[in-house]
Amino acid sequence: MIILTGASGGIGKDILPLLTRLDDVVALYNSKAPKISDKKISWHNVNLSSEEEVKNFCTTLKETSQRITLIHGAALSIDGIAAQFSIDSWDAVMDVNLRGNFLLTRELLLKMIEQKWGRVIHLSSVAGLRGAPGTIAYSAAKTGLLGMSRVLSREYARFGITSNVIALGYFSTGLIETLDEKNRKKILEEIPSKELGNPTNIVDAIEFLMKSEYTNGSVINIDGGI
Repeated sequence: MIILTGASGGIGKDILPLLTRLDDVVALYNSKAPKISDKKISWHNVNLSSEEEVKNFCTTLKETSQRITLIHGAALSIDGIAAQFSIDSWDAVMDVNLRGNFLLTRELLLKMIEQKWGRVIHLSSVAGLRGAPGTIAYSAAKTGLLGMSRVLSREYARFGITSNVIALGYFSTGLIETLDEKNRKKILEEIPSKELGNPTNIVDAIEFLMKSEYTNGSVINIDGGI
């Protein structure tokens, strides 16, 4: 079973139908109504920053979940320079990118331990890790995923559970859609191939991590060499 957060928007909606070739997918969304219909996909509306909602969701999976691959795709970016960045915006970004990730992982770990198998895959961002101006909260959160993943990889490897990060570059969907033509051109100039990524590359990496029991605590860059 694959559990994908952020399944109805950005990168999530594009990798979702591709993931069905690997396993059945439990697709989580918050504010946007899903538009994809597939018998291998089950939709759940969950506010990941709510501990109660996350607990309730995981309770519904107790009898059906087998060999869980948890993919953290939910993300929020609010732009603003540090000196003028509001605490409300900071909290909103952290709630989606870090708190929600932690809450859902924590709730599913016991099931993974019981089955002696689990995959936790955190989708991070090269844009965030590079520390681009105006992304103080987003960059902090995306960097935070590396620390979270490395701790998980050391704590739970003995139970057959791995935790890894995929650091995404710029793709033909997702964050790139929010940029104006000038910034898009600037990004393309930085990519050696001068091309945006295809979401199939992300799913290929996910499939590898699902199959590899010895890739753990790693960061895989899928960014075209940027």
